[in-house]
Amino acid sequence: MSRPSGTDGPRVLAFADGAESLVAACRVHAPLAELRRQGLIAGYVVTDHTLHGLPRSGRFDVVWLQRAVDPTLAHILAERLEGRFLLDVDDHLLCRPAYIEPRSFPRDRGVRRALAACRVLTVPTRRLASLLAARSGEDLAGKALTCPNAVDFPEAPLRVPARPSGIVLTQGHRLALTVSRNEVLGAVVDCARHHGLPVHYYGSPLSPSEDAVGFARIARPAGVLSYADYHEVLAASPALMGVAPLETVGDPDTVEFVSGKSDIKMVELGGYGHPSVYSRALPYVESDLSCGRLAENTYESWSAALRDVLEGSWAQLADEQRRVREKRSLQRVARERWWPAMQAATLERPVDVASMIGRSHRARSRLDAASARVRWHLRRH
Repeated sequence: MSRPSGTDGPRVLAFADGAESLVAACRVHAPLAELRRQGLIAGYVVTDHTLHGLPRSGRFDVVWLQRAVDPTLAHILAERLEGRFLLDVDDHLLCRPAYIEPRSFPRDRGVRRALAACRVLTVPTRRLASLLAARSGEDLAGKALTCPNAVDFPEAPLRVPARPSGIVLTQGHRLALTVSRNEVLGAVVDCARHHGLPVHYYGSPLSPSEDAVGFARIARPAGVLSYADYHEVLAASPALMGVAPLETVGDPDTVEFVSGKSDIKMVELGGYGHPSVYSRALPYVESDLSCGRLAENTYESWSAALRDVLEGSWAQLADEQRRVREKRSLQRVARERWWPAMQAATLERPVDVASMIGRSHRARSRLDAASARVRWHLRRH
């Protein structure tokens, strides 16, 4: 879709789940920046529940709420903009997996309220929209639009296929494995030792209870990188063999939660030219991408898939990388998926931020932000 000639495009106000978080970088900052580069939107402001950086006045044509994990903010938007805002949900936030501690998982009150009140729901996969509808009881079919995860790949030539010189494992908040953890990580550890491959590990450290097979003893921890830094590392590194496990067995809530995840690891690893092994989990099985090898979550299946990549399937890398970039370049996805979502969510009349966010909520947000800084300082000391 193209923007009508003679207009400046909408101005977007986005409330992210942590304005600088990794998921905000992928699902808010990146698409908005690309839409602005293409001249489809006139500008945007990104804030979060603290309202940091929110202008005191200004009129916006699209109001975007990401994840809706802050119930107060979700309630304000649902009350004052019912049926008129865009909600982006990237995870099955109405289902609680066993590998995330209950205190680390957001309450679902705000998500349920926002699902009922939004005009447009954007999700990375159609399956996630169906799962959210089933858990919430809301009819989301008429307002759910699929905006798959995408990456702003460099314009440099595709990586020349080469045998992987190491292994890379990246996790987000927690490694998405429970009962299959020892089987999968055991295969990775034995493969690394047998072939003398270094293991590069990005993410929060595994706890001792999560590491019965000694993964931490062979891994080179690099901590948590920013969204941009991680992609720079993937672009600059020599060919590595990516491993992207997801749980496929165990308690029903964990399996359902995992089934609602996206294929972002395929986009990143495949698009940056790293031959990889992925669990035979629904996010990868149902993906429109075809790259790497799928493995059942058993020691034998993962060992065979890792061996297959090292023994020659890495040579298919160039074709796989090309296909991933063609389908999931940020430029294409922003234009073909996010722009229609922006159009569908554009208000009939711009909303004034001063009337939408009252003084009392601004004051509460400043107090919340100050309290969060104090808690962070106390934990550090």
